[in-house]
Amino acid sequence: MMSESEEHGSLLEKIGDKIHEFKKDSSSSDSDDDKKSHKSKKKHLFGRKHPLHNVLGGGKAADLVMWRDKQKSGSILGGVTVIWLLFEGIGYHLLTFLCHLLIIFLTVSFVWSNAASFINRSPPKFPEVILSETQCLIIAHVLRKEINEAFITLQSVASG
Repeated sequence: MMSESEEHGSLLEKIGDKIHEFKKDSSSSDSDDDKKSHKSKKKHLFGRKHPLHNVLGGGKAADLVMWRDKQKSGSILGGVTVIWLLFEGIGYHLLTFLCHLLIIFLTVSFVWSNAASFINRSPPKFPEVILSETQCLIIAHVLRKEINEAFITLQSVASG
């Protein structure tokens, strides 16, 4: 049986041989014709057959992951980091976050509507929402049914 250090050593030798083989294949070409044919048959590290951009889908998401547009990728990384710090680091909750966003949106809309007359701009146009009586009754019946089922579940849990 091979000891653990011998297995580790043979594994490192295999990895080293693969890397040297890759380097040797990529640097061995003498003439211009060999170089042109070598570029068309480019070997990829770790045996990939396609470029990494194609493996990732080849679209805008692949561009973001590969940092081709550094400003977009950086702003997404920064935004995700801020959200992670809010929720994990500070202990902020999603429902509180959504409520604060809605309050900010309502405040901005109110200020914009009232300030529009002072700066000679048109006020924001909000869509008019009209619910029919039948829609309200359907929603009320569905909610009543769900609330009653919740009460039945709570009663069965409480009574054991």
